[in-house]
Amino acid sequence: MIKETETSSPNSQVINLSMQGYNLLKAGRLDEARAAFEKALALEPENPYLLTGMGNLMRSRKLFAEAAGYYRTVLNNDHKAPYALLGLGDALRGMRRYQEAIEVWKTYLNSHQSDNIYVLTRIANAHKTLRHYPDALTFYLQAYAVNPDDRYVLLGLADLYKITGLDLPALEHYVRAIAGGVTDITILSIVGNLYLKYNDFENARIYFEKVLTQEPYNSYALHGLGNCYRRTGDHQRSVELWEKALEHNKGTPGLLARLGDAYRKLGRLDDAGHAYRKGLAHGYDKYNFAGMLKLHCLRGDFQDICDSYRELLHHEFVDTRFVAEAGAILVQSGRRDEALEFYRFALELQKESQEACQVINECIGRMGEFV
Repeated sequence: MIKETETSSPNSQVINLSMQGYNLLKAGRLDEARAAFEKALALEPENPYLLTGMGNLMRSRKLFAEAAGYYRTVLNNDHKAPYALLGLGDALRGMRRYQEAIEVWKTYLNSHQSDNIYVLTRIANAHKTLRHYPDALTFYLQAYAVNPDDRYVLLGLADLYKITGLDLPALEHYVRAIAGGVTDITILSIVGNLYLKYNDFENARIYFEKVLTQEPYNSYALHGLGNCYRRTGDHQRSVELWEKALEHNKGTPGLLARLGDAYRKLGRLDDAGHAYRKGLAHGYDKYNFAGMLKLHCLRGDFQDICDSYRELLHHEFVDTRFVAEAGAILVQSGRRDEALEFYRFALELQKESQEACQVINECIGRMGEFV
């Protein structure tokens, strides 16, 4: 409720209404805040403090164009008004007019506080969004010089390094941001995957488990943690994690292929086949199809092996990986003659590919046979 006294002067009414408006805005009571500002503006239509308040209120409602109008009214009378410059920059950002926002924020830096870390970071973020990566780095480093422990600066730098392919600097800055209090599960998952990429399975596990502490069924973390155990040979633990992920998620073809591979390595061939077929339910997927090929090799279904490999080549055109893996399974299963026949079959299918022929002949050579 807007409070006023009948005996107060217009000036004191404006002051009181302005204070009420800002306090209500801060409390999130936007309708009441607007009523207070509008009543005050009826008394002083050009009051910059009231106009800025209305701009802030409109920005809170994500009415960015209307907010910009209020800020511009202030700046028409005082082109260096600090809060109007900040608000206008944020409103332009809300409208995705990033280059204009950058110019407004630069005006603020030049007119007021050149080392304002929040404005420097905003400019850097906008340049990053525009893919102006060298400019983004320049402003992030300026902000970093102001406070090297600011979590938003660290995250901004980390994202920029990751985008530009500098994984290790990105990892360093993400970890520092997390140490500074960042708990966002997306960031934790990124760090887990970066550690996994560089085969640091212990640290990867730690960060995926941090995610699962917040969201026990987070599919990305369950998938990532399962990959940690997969890479260290603990297929049973991988299966448990991936099965848990599938309780709340249909699963991607990639996850289903890895689950099928884990089942296969554990000797659970029926479960492996079910996972691969589920991964193929919506169309061809190389890894699920290759999984089925390997199942046929384990079961010794030679005609199915040949049919599957021909179909795989129909999609892949040339293959040097799965022919070797399928043949190795046949050899390890004691089916050396079938392995040799399969290799010769694959040679005929890929006789136009010098690379494939070389790989297959090397596989044959390792069996003690030569073509």
